Amino acid sequence: MPMDPSRLLVLQAVHRTGGVLSASRVLHLTPSGVSQHLAKLEREAGLELVDRTRRGGGRPVTLTAAGRALAEQTAQLTAAMASVEREADRYRGQRGGVVRIGSFASALALLVAPAVVSLSLTEPAIDPRVVEVTGGGLDRLVGNQLDLLVTDRPPAEITARHRGAVVTELMHDPLRIVLPAEAAGSSDEEILRGPWILADDDSRRTLERVAIGRGVTLDARHVGYDAGTVLALVAAGLGAAISPQLTLSNHPRARFAVYSGALDPGGRTISVVHGPQPAPAVERFVEELRRQASDAEQPVAASAEPGDAVRPARSAPR
Repeated sequence: MPMDPSRLLVLQAVHRTGGVLSASRVLHLTPSGVSQHLAKLEREAGLELVDRTRRGGGRPVTLTAAGRALAEQTAQLTAAMASVEREADRYRGQRGGVVRIGSFASALALLVAPAVVSLSLTEPAIDPRVVEVTGGGLDRLVGNQLDLLVTDRPPAEITARHRGAVVTELMHDPLRIVLPAEAAGSSDEEILRGPWILADDDSRRTLERVAIGRGVTLDARHVGYDAGTVLALVAAGLGAAISPQLTLSNHPRARFAVYSGALDPGGRTISVVHGPQPAPAVERFVEELRRQASDAEQPVAASAEPGDAVRPARSAPR
């Protein structure tokens, strides 16, 4: 019996996400719907694809050797389907069509939204569909739920997890130390001592290393993850915090100060990711994102914006 390609895509999603529940979220199906697709695919293939001897107890779904092999081969099916769509675009003589873009909030506001506005004037045949992504973006991209993903995940991590992903670095986004307005004149040691509003992430660990090197113990008194919440706590005088420059560009600064001294909490790389052989409309959107990122990296006045000009963005061929 021929295997249904759509069910192969369900199998691939289970393999990549590690479970029926997580695959159901990516595919926008119910968990029972995913299980039904797997059972039907097993009947079509005449093979056991799911190892049911290891189910239960909260353990992730494990595929059999046959299931893993079919799931990995399905990547070729996904690429072939995308290639057919691109060929149809070429015969239609246009580089329009739907482009689905996922992004985290600050990049949506300062990179993706301006790109959409610009392309609405220069490329009206492109139909952008924007999705705010807070997690699982790479799985949605690989599962053909997105055409482009703007992310701050390290490029090496992306390509290690998803072979075939094409990563274009858009910009370097330096991390800045933000202070309550009344602490703007504090010494480096006073700033390091705290109190701090920190998340448990790489920037905190970088700051801890700087503090150790200066013989200072951090007072990490508060924990915050949402950018708006953290900046509100800083403005209220609860402590200093670390924020990406791109995030600061989207928040008024009347109630807090941006440190511009020698302490360096590091930075992050913002990239756009797509699959191999992107459609013409996807390539055009990447070009526009690069232009918007270049504009966002222009030097700014020290009295109005944090820090110095950052290094130019570069493309990372994969």
